[in-house]
Amino acid sequence: MLMSICHVKKEFNGTPVLRDVNMDIDKGDVVVILGPSGSGKTTFLRCLNFLERADGGELELDGKTIDLHDASNKDIADVRRKTAFVFQNYNLFANKTVLENVTLGLTAGRGISKTEAEERAREALQKVGMLERADAYPAQLSGGQQQRVGIARAIAVRPDVILFDEPTSALDPELVGDVLRVMKSLADEGTTMIVVTHEMRFAKSVASHVIFMADGVIVEEGTAKDIFEQPKEERTKQFLHQLLCEAVAG
Repeated sequence: MLMSICHVKKEFNGTPVLRDVNMDIDKGDVVVILGPSGSGKTTFLRCLNFLERADGGELELDGKTIDLHDASNKDIADVRRKTAFVFQNYNLFANKTVLENVTLGLTAGRGISKTEAEERAREALQKVGMLERADAYPAQLSGGQQQRVGIARAIAVRPDVILFDEPTSALDPELVGDVLRVMKSLADEGTTMIVVTHEMRFAKSVASHVIFMADGVIVEEGTAKDIFEQPKEERTKQFLHQLLCEAVAG
């Protein structure tokens, strides 16, 4: 087991957002989390990387158990060294080139030499098809290209697991495919990923495990085939039907 997540709880202003969420991740898993807006998906992901502080719960990663509420700065640094986060809105530095955006997390965040950082960055940019734009600035790139740089930044740190928060939701429809292709190629290489997304095709074709969340709990989970072809819970069926209708309408 690469990662085990137990009893995660979180409230905002007295309203429960996560209610006792549990999840096990094996090396090479691609776990896709589906669910309506407000179901707690993004909050759950952010709690794993301490972008939000959970009110309770434990994370076991690489044999070490960390309290998600009371973690020390050292514990948080350890988790962040072993994980990487791909944001919905790219979060690139506007005044840095593509190459600098990828190297910064290596030199400043991990103390890697500039030479090795640039080597790793170029390798990561090559993987996502952005090496030719290494000297460009974010404003000169499309949203899809910026997100591919965001993914390069994540893979350059060589994490145990990459957390993706709605990586295509801010993109124009015609740019979504390039980003999903990059993510699929990472999955094919055995990269461990937890992906919050509404992209059903990606979930169907790439996910090893699909989780449906609503109102801060896991309603149903199983293989992609289980969830998409034989969902057991009524709420799962309703959500998938709604997604299908939106896809057809779009």
